[in-house]
Amino acid sequence: MVALILGVALVIGVVASQLADRIGVPALVLFIGAGMILGSDISGWIYFDNAEAAQLIGTIALVEILFQGGLETEWKHVRKVIVPSSILATVGVLLTSGLTGLIAWWVLDIHWTMALLIGAIVGSTDAAATFAVIGTSDLRARLKYTLEAESGLNDPMAIFLTTIMIMWITQGPPTTLWAVGFLVWQMGLGVVGGLVAGWIMKKLLPRIRFQAAGLYPILLTGVAFTVFALVSLANGSGYLAVYILGIYLATLEIPYRQSVFRFHDGMAWLAQIVMFTVLGLLVFPSQMGPIAVPALAIAAGQILVARPLAVWLCTLGQRFTLREFVVLAWSGLRGAVPVILGTYPMVAGVPNSGMIFHVVFFVVLVSATLQGSTISWLADKLGQLLRGEPPRPVRLELMTMERLNADMLEVELNESSRATGMRLAELALPELCTVSAIYRDGRVVAPRGHTKLLAGDVLFVLAPKDHSARVEELIVGET
Repeated sequence: MVALILGVALVIGVVASQLADRIGVPALVLFIGAGMILGSDISGWIYFDNAEAAQLIGTIALVEILFQGGLETEWKHVRKVIVPSSILATVGVLLTSGLTGLIAWWVLDIHWTMALLIGAIVGSTDAAATFAVIGTSDLRARLKYTLEAESGLNDPMAIFLTTIMIMWITQGPPTTLWAVGFLVWQMGLGVVGGLVAGWIMKKLLPRIRFQAAGLYPILLTGVAFTVFALVSLANGSGYLAVYILGIYLATLEIPYRQSVFRFHDGMAWLAQIVMFTVLGLLVFPSQMGPIAVPALAIAAGQILVARPLAVWLCTLGQRFTLREFVVLAWSGLRGAVPVILGTYPMVAGVPNSGMIFHVVFFVVLVSATLQGSTISWLADKLGQLLRGEPPRPVRLELMTMERLNADMLEVELNESSRATGMRLAELALPELCTVSAIYRDGRVVAPRGHTKLLAGDVLFVLAPKDHSARVEELIVGET
């Protein structure tokens, strides 16, 4: 019976992800909805109220999601936005949490420490939601990478603020010196842990040769969870360490690179399906009626006041245009991290923790549904979507190519590609690089020096791994 439920849930999750694309709603909303429907309050099929189990499942899932997000993040792009994204991930979270806490205090009429706890829990943007929504959009590069880096880097601040407020409520206020030291230790150890693990893998990977290609993604998964566990045991930010490890590994020539990336892409989707469904199971819709109106007011205050004000203060002097600012302010997606943090008060025995969790859940649901489904529309209206972007080259992986230390690149041309309209001989490809075939209008064209390249052509280029980036630049025009 368990296997049947698991199998049906996974199939429904895959179908839901495709349905979400068609109707313009983030897939996580449908996953959460499925969990709520399966839960005790609606269908009664699954009774689940174990906050500790939900927290554990969510933590495991987030490690995989953040690791995959790091693997898909190119350092050359993140480097250009590291200043604004880091400020948003630290000061921005602090400001958003404080302002949201003030709104919660006014709306719910509760003690200010409880209100600030709610603000801390929903103060950060969510990596899972952001990677799922922003990663598939055509946002301009600066906006896209700023938002992705912010979501990957801001978990330590949110966890820190939530931990501090829970300690304040249950044990009394911590000293300022201890709080600052704890934050610096968490973030510093997270950065160092990720970098050290990445450096170790840089030295080890060239010396490792497995007979089975499928062992490489398993190895990297094990490394990611090991780094997360070790850093977390030392009271550092394991989430930050895993994200930085992923970014570091993405700069390396990993054996069977594309197979590894596809494996982790699938695992990240599996993690999202399981995590959001479980978090949906933890929700009791019957308990949301009394808090629906105040929670909606908190969500509105955060979306329309707290997030925009925090973004404005954090991006002063960063040369963002007004239109870019509007998109940044609107793209503060809440998702799994706030919901998982919402279980912390329940596990710690904080008074009214059930109310806190359902308020947090309602805020997340509003954010994910409203903002997640309108980001692309808003960006399009403000002219912040790319048009005519050349398709990114795909690296085809063949067993023989791996042994030859070479890539077979599949490059599709469009009107804006650099090579479109040129003759093949004019490409001036690096030595040892050759166009093996051209696919045009449903047939294969034998490449010749005089062959003129047209929009819509798909080129198959054999190139040594160290020349791949140069070949992409010559054909597609990436800088």
